[in-house]
Amino acid sequence: MSESVSKNTRSDRKEATRRRILGAALQLVEEGRSPDALGLREVARAAGMAAPSLYNHFADMDELGLALVDESLLRLRAAARGARKEIMNQEAEVALKTLLQQFGKAVAHFEPVLRLLILQWFNPNPEYRRIIRRELSIMRREMASDMSDAAVRRGLGKSRYEVESDAIFSLLITYVLNVLDMGKEKREQRLAMLERQMLMMVLGSRALNG
Repeated sequence: MSESVSKNTRSDRKEATRRRILGAALQLVEEGRSPDALGLREVARAAGMAAPSLYNHFADMDELGLALVDESLLRLRAAARGARKEIMNQEAEVALKTLLQQFGKAVAHFEPVLRLLILQWFNPNPEYRRIIRRELSIMRREMASDMSDAAVRRGLGKSRYEVESDAIFSLLITYVLNVLDMGKEKREQRLAMLERQMLMMVLGSRALNG
């Protein structure tokens, strides 16, 4: 085996172990454990490995926490991208309704992850906020790009949707912050209100640009 192949194999194994550790930590969070209450030994047990081995991948719990936040945001971004692809060819009002239905389900599915992100936003380490801002910025840009591409496909011409995308994100984040401690019925009521708010925003944007 050549030296380069051997290095790639070692690198692949190390990355696979790192992903296993992150997966175990995220599973513990999804089961209701607070990230602040987690320890490296507990994560090691969940990953099926000896605690000292974790230090080959993460120096301390803070480093693991930052990686966990990054992984959580990547999963959310992938889910958002998949949802947008499904509605790309729909008219704006229909697409909005479909998107919000999917969003309501995603909030329920990713609730532990969302709680993790909210909690770590207030972490004394500013690196957590930097990571969250970076990923949210990427999500906003991707949404604006998809909205612009969808407009072209409907023959509306290529437009810039950065402001509209930013407004949508602000409404979605506000919704999440409001509903995490609400029951199903109240969440559905809030989702209906969110649909009306976003429709008003979209129609207002059209009027301004028309």
